[in-house]
Amino acid sequence: MTHKVTHKASNPPGSTPTALASWMRGLARELEQQGCDAPALFKEAGLDFALLDSPEARYPVPQTTLLWQKAVVATGDETLGIKSIRHITPATFHAVGLSVMASETLEQAFGRMRRFVDLVTDASEIELFSTDAEFIVELKLKEGAHPAYQSTDGFLCLLANAGKGLGDPSLVPLRVELSRPSPLANNLDFFEKSFAAPLKFGCNTMRIVYKLVTVRTRLKGANPLIAEHLDQASQAAIERLKPASSVSKKIRTWVSKQLQHGAPSIEQAAIYMNMSARNLQRKLADEGTSLAGILDEIRQNQAALRLKQSKDPLTAIALDLGFSDASAFSRACKRWFGKSPSDIRGG
Repeated sequence: MTHKVTHKASNPPGSTPTALASWMRGLARELEQQGCDAPALFKEAGLDFALLDSPEARYPVPQTTLLWQKAVVATGDETLGIKSIRHITPATFHAVGLSVMASETLEQAFGRMRRFVDLVTDASEIELFSTDAEFIVELKLKEGAHPAYQSTDGFLCLLANAGKGLGDPSLVPLRVELSRPSPLANNLDFFEKSFAAPLKFGCNTMRIVYKLVTVRTRLKGANPLIAEHLDQASQAAIERLKPASSVSKKIRTWVSKQLQHGAPSIEQAAIYMNMSARNLQRKLADEGTSLAGILDEIRQNQAALRLKQSKDPLTAIALDLGFSDASAFSRACKRWFGKSPSDIRGG
């Protein structure tokens, strides 16, 4: 049996995908180490070099792709993407990078990456699959997005080395599937050592496959309380990316107030927004979300807070979050956090 969790990118169809400017700081430093004029290359690609130090600045992905292409030409180095992540720290990704470091398991860490991927880039989304024995992390590009191979090399290499980054070098993937062509023969060994897993090139998907037991191994540096506080900061940053008048933002505020009366239907939400249910579904889809997705996100955030910061009975929390009973709430917690409500509170 396969279980799948997806996060949809939030940028509307037709808009130019963007990426966090600070993600390119690693490339800038690697270029400088290799003796290249990084500011000049950024300028040639139409990017403002000064934005690297602006915490929430974004670069258009077409321009970052052009920069990667120019950088590879300037250095003659197709391994540039992997080498650039040597200069990346958790703080590069702000709150989400730090909350990942405080996660209890790799499964939770990847869940946070999936949930907050838009903070890094809205050109792609992360899907998580689990079978009876394996856990799969898949990077899917948004339609029309064509990032450079070096960009996805670096991001996937970060994901593949998440165990090492979280303090346990033994938590390595079973295999990694890359859509890029095989690198030159003299670079193949560098790729394999960097990913620390068997590699397959020219695939239709970009996937990192772990043993299920690997991603559920408890991490020594776990700090759930800090992680949850940082999640709130990440969610606030996500909200700042959305237009102030967005339909999804209005629906999110309304749903939060309605939960104690049960999960609202699309028809009820449409009445609130003074539009047809079909029109509301279309507008939410244009913003990369749905009523079900908003409802699940709010419940997950509030559940994490209530279970850690209150002594309210589990049944009361379940009803306040619009669940029919404590059993339904427990099933949702296991899907979100991999634990029962009692385990979360006790941990």
